[in-house]
Amino acid sequence: MRVLLLSHMYPNQVSPLSGIFVRQQAQALSALGVKLAVIAPVPWVPRLLAGRSKWGGYPAVPEREEGGDFPVYHPRVLELPRSCLFALYPRTYARGLKTVVTEQIRQGVDLIHAHVAHPDGAAALSFGRRFGIPVVVTIHGQDFAYTLKRGRMCANSVMRTVQEARRVILVSDKLKNAYGLERWVQEPSKCRVIWNGVHLETAGASPANGQKGELQGVSGGRPENTHIEHTNTENTNINAIKGKRILLSLGFLRPDKGHAIVIRALPELLREFPNLLYRVVGDGEERARLEQLTRELGLQGQVEFMGALPHPLAMRQMAACEIFVLPSWNEAFGVVYLEAMAHGKPVIGTLGEGIAGILTEEKVGLAVPPRDVRALTEALRALLRDREAAGRMGVKGKALVAAKFTWEYNARQTLALYQEVVERG
Repeated sequence: MRVLLLSHMYPNQVSPLSGIFVRQQAQALSALGVKLAVIAPVPWVPRLLAGRSKWGGYPAVPEREEGGDFPVYHPRVLELPRSCLFALYPRTYARGLKTVVTEQIRQGVDLIHAHVAHPDGAAALSFGRRFGIPVVVTIHGQDFAYTLKRGRMCANSVMRTVQEARRVILVSDKLKNAYGLERWVQEPSKCRVIWNGVHLETAGASPANGQKGELQGVSGGRPENTHIEHTNTENTNINAIKGKRILLSLGFLRPDKGHAIVIRALPELLREFPNLLYRVVGDGEERARLEQLTRELGLQGQVEFMGALPHPLAMRQMAACEIFVLPSWNEAFGVVYLEAMAHGKPVIGTLGEGIAGILTEEKVGLAVPPRDVRALTEALRALLRDREAAGRMGVKGKALVAAKFTWEYNARQTLALYQEVVERG
């Protein structure tokens, strides 16, 4: 089977942390024998702007990457800063992708798999209609939580894409149940929930190189700076860990990720657990406000902003923590929760979000109401007080991920869906 995978989220040298889950799924599908070509568009930027800000790095992104299990193409598409004219992106994407998509289709393509409905899925459908090729679309949280709310044109694009796609993959039950799909999809049976997964090896389910959770000289940078410095002193972070009970959040710094809720819970917790250390891995628009809140509460010594880290170093931070906490709302799924479970960590998430059912039903963590400092404080207190119960959650979580939430498991379900599309239409 030959599949054309389309995703603007796919990692590139400007945004190496973006869409890692898309690459991991592609690798797992390739391992099952699917012949893939990945089309990962990047914004067109005049070369005279090369080297200036994040956008200035795009001219250096190669148009084709080789050396892996499948080729990755980076055609240029018209985008504008701050997603201006976002409603028109399916058209600008289709125009920018035309040459490479047409070339791939001429070589033979069984189906197109697009990640996100708008703009990727809508652009993919324009080629599907033209060449008579079925299109599968994976819906992630941004389609329903954000794009649907960005005006009538964007909402219509998402709904039309879901209606016209041959099959729709949803990454959580929340996406299937919480947004009224049955009201605007004539064939609800074509919408299937296939959970995301993790690579147990790359998730670092056990500390690398026998480190037993002690981190070696890690220093973080912002998303635009993917070069991470390593200090010459091997024990740089060990002293920061010794005697500390570490809480960890990992993800982009946005208001809806809930970092501020954790910070506001700390003062009361520190009265009972004075050796708490809250580490925040990630960067984004909320960082300055979070740092200001930390100063206002006098928590400079108890909150550590690590910045954006490459995935292997972020997983070392995961290995060193005691509890993973990310009380995020507008969360379709969140692979990072699986990564925490793969490390044997108890997890705290948010009621009603993608991961909540797994946490509570499988007893691998706790879920709290969104934006509820009191509830989060009590959940953290419970896990900090009862280490045995927290440890049992971690053991169960690790076993659950190995059984049902690997990318191999995801890829087998996805391949079965591909075969159904190709054989039955």
